[in-house]
Amino acid sequence: MAELLMTLLGGAKIGAVYALAAIGLVVIHKATRTVNFAHGGLVMLGAFATYQIVVVYEWPYWTAYVLVPILIGALGAFLEISVLRPLRKADLFIVIVGTIFLGTLLSEAFRLAENSELLAVPAVFKGRPFLIEFGGSVVIVTREQLWVTLGALATGLAALVTFRYLPLGRSMRAMASNSRGAQLCGYSVEGVYVTTWFLGSALAGLAGAFAAPSKGVSPDLAVFIISSAFIAAVIGGFDSLGGALIGGILLGIIETLAAAYVSSTLGTAISFFILFCVLLVRPEGLFPEAKRRHV
Repeated sequence: MAELLMTLLGGAKIGAVYALAAIGLVVIHKATRTVNFAHGGLVMLGAFATYQIVVVYEWPYWTAYVLVPILIGALGAFLEISVLRPLRKADLFIVIVGTIFLGTLLSEAFRLAENSELLAVPAVFKGRPFLIEFGGSVVIVTREQLWVTLGALATGLAALVTFRYLPLGRSMRAMASNSRGAQLCGYSVEGVYVTTWFLGSALAGLAGAFAAPSKGVSPDLAVFIISSAFIAAVIGGFDSLGGALIGGILLGIIETLAAAYVSSTLGTAISFFILFCVLLVRPEGLFPEAKRRHV
C-alpha cells in the first residue's frame, strides 16, 4: 500500500506539470482558436531560463518563479505580434502551421546554442523527506513533490479563476464566445490576442520552471511536454480549463502507474491509447465546459 501511495504521489507531481501546461494551451485556444504547437518549446525555454537564473547566475530559486513567467510571457506576446499576426491575415491553418515551425525553431536554437544535450537543474528543497505512517507502512514524501504538486495546481487554479471570474479574463471569455460580438462591444482583437498569448506563454514558462529539477533542460522536453499537454487537454475537453486540470492529473497518475506496474516503456504508448479511446468514444472530452444559451 505504501508503494502504491508513493507511486500515486509521483504521478500527481508530473500530472500537475501536465495540467499547468495544458491550461496554458487551452487558454490560447479558447480565445484565439489556435492550437499552439510551439507551447512545448516555450516550456523548454522556461526550464532553460530557470537553469540560467539558478545555476549560471546563482540567484535565489524564488526569483525564477517570478521572472520566468514574465520573460516567457513577453516572448509569447512578441511571437504573436511579429510572426502570427501577419500570418492570421492569410488563414487560421497557416497560423497553426506557423506555431509548428516556431516550436521546432525554439528547440533547434537551444540545441545549437548549448553544447550539452541535457542541462541539470538542482532541486528546490534539499531537506529530509517527510515520513508518514499509513496502515503500518511508511510513506516517503519529498519536499520537492509537495512543492511541485501544490505549486503547479495552485497556479493552474489561479489561471482558471482569472479566466472565469476576474475582469482580466472577461475580454478573453467574450472573444472565445463570439469574436464578432466582442468586437462590436468594443474589445480589440489584437489586444485580446496579445494578452492571451502572454498569459498562456507565462503558464508554459512556469510549467518549465516546475519541471526543470526533475526533467532537466533538453530539446526532448519540448516534445515530451507538448504531447502530454495536448493529450491532457483532449482528455479533459479542449475548451475546458477545469477539464485540462483534471486531465493532466489523470494522465500523470496513469502514466506513472503503467510505468511502475506494467512496463517503464509503455507510458507514452498508454497515453496515446487513452487519447484514441477518448476521441473515439467522447470526442468533446471527459469534462467539457457547459454550453449556456441565453434567451
